[in-house]
Amino acid sequence: MPPLYIRLLQFLKPYRGKLSIAMFCMIILAACTAALAWVLQPALDHTLNGDKKFIYLVPIFVIVLYLIKGIAYYGQAYLMGFIGQRVIYDLRNLIYNRLTGQSLSFFSHRKTGELLARISYDVSLVQAAVSTSVTALMRDSASIVFLLGVVLYQDWLLAMIAVLVFPVMVYPIIRFGKKMRSASFDGQVSMGHLSSLVEETVGGIRIVKAFGMETYERKRFSSLTGEFLKHQLRVFRVHALSFPIMELLAGFGIAGVLFYGGLRVASGETTAGTLVSFLAALIMLYEPVKRLSRANNEIQQGLAASERIFEILDEPFVVEDHASARELPPFSNVIQFDRIKLQYPGTDKAVLHDVTFNVAVGEVVALVGRSGAGKTSLVNLLPRFIDVTDGSVRIDQLDVRELSQASLREQIALVTQEVVLFNDTVLNNIAYGHDDIDRQKVEAIARAANAHDFIVKLPNGYDTLVGERGVILSGGQRQRLSLARALLKDAPILILDEATSSLDTESERLVQQAIDRLMAGRTVIVIAHRLSTIRHADRIIVLDKGGVMQAGRHEELLAEGGLYSELYHMQFESQEMMT
Repeated sequence: MPPLYIRLLQFLKPYRGKLSIAMFCMIILAACTAALAWVLQPALDHTLNGDKKFIYLVPIFVIVLYLIKGIAYYGQAYLMGFIGQRVIYDLRNLIYNRLTGQSLSFFSHRKTGELLARISYDVSLVQAAVSTSVTALMRDSASIVFLLGVVLYQDWLLAMIAVLVFPVMVYPIIRFGKKMRSASFDGQVSMGHLSSLVEETVGGIRIVKAFGMETYERKRFSSLTGEFLKHQLRVFRVHALSFPIMELLAGFGIAGVLFYGGLRVASGETTAGTLVSFLAALIMLYEPVKRLSRANNEIQQGLAASERIFEILDEPFVVEDHASARELPPFSNVIQFDRIKLQYPGTDKAVLHDVTFNVAVGEVVALVGRSGAGKTSLVNLLPRFIDVTDGSVRIDQLDVRELSQASLREQIALVTQEVVLFNDTVLNNIAYGHDDIDRQKVEAIARAANAHDFIVKLPNGYDTLVGERGVILSGGQRQRLSLARALLKDAPILILDEATSSLDTESERLVQQAIDRLMAGRTVIVIAHRLSTIRHADRIIVLDKGGVMQAGRHEELLAEGGLYSELYHMQFESQEMMT
């Protein structure tokens, strides 16, 4: 048995009890099937001899057998169906837990749609491999054993002729299994690409329509669905071929038995009842053998899917708590970025190098620089969304890598330029991360964030669903909800990724008022794109090409000249031209 399949079957361990009962039901089912074939011989022979007792007894025996068989079938079908669905449940939760535990660098080179395909489409294929196919393997293997016993008991010579085709049947099972696994894997990759395209198109539908690219996107989608169709047709071709080939091989065995068995009946060496009973058992015997071929195909599909699933499960956590991780005491002194170097996996160039500066408690420090200077990467190190390659980030002299992520992030609030809202109510979006929601407190916070007035005008007020990514709200409204969420968290350290960019004048004024309230009494690191918004920062750090180029207050940096002055005057001139 392949190691990959053995690993897959480990997911059945928590359900050993139910699996044992299901196996018992399968054995009963197989025994009843064999008994039906066996009873034909005495029934026919005694009936042909005029024994009326058997005429009455055999039908009752058959009814009892079918009743037991039906109960056994229900038991194994329900239990294995239950186990299969529980395995899907466990796998999906395991994958989701693994995904949510990964650092930001994990997602930087993966498409969302492909991850969605693995947690939905691939897992459903695995379910067949660990429940439906396991059922077939156990049930049909038991049936083969019992039916072999019947045919050997009836006539061992005929049995030898019948089983001659069995070794020949093994080759197509193995051959088709390999083809099935290859075709299924390619199909799963295509489904990942397909899911990614749908996710990108739906997420960017405004841009698609604005640029008149509907036809182009339809062609891309049609091309990917065509590719998926091609792989699925390969799968169906393997399925379709395996059945007639197995039927043909079984036909050779049955033909041999009919020929030799007919000669023996004609010569009086055996009875007609024995031959009919033997043939019934033999036909029943070939059926589970053929089903094993189908089960193998499903297993190969499941193995192809499990490769992609285990790739996610086996991806190590780049950022995780150490066994001796400490709780972060309340922040009271200083944040230190000490000789920071950051290089993303798979790249040959550092994003940050030798970055050193401190942020004292209550201080507002702004990070500025050209696009790609490393500002966002730098602030992502503080809450450990990613870890430094070299150097250290310390809070009150404690390296953040030595702290538990939960206690660290509990003291950090984050407001990003790209507002993330969930398809939930306004209330739940503001209170995100809080188990107990105090509605009055949420409303008070919303007022402080200049959000209450527009919220109460929504169709259901605070209970209004905002839609995916807050689609029913304007940019300024989404940003104010994001600020309310950060205000409610009430963390001592605040990271602001320019929250006023891309807003109209009125929205910017309201958002800026909310930001001023949010910043009061907190230690703030702000990524600034509009330099006019950070004139009153206690210190400005100017980054360029991953390093610190300048540091100081606004007036000092203007007087000093250099990159900050250049960027400031470029923005000032741009604003003058716009006015």
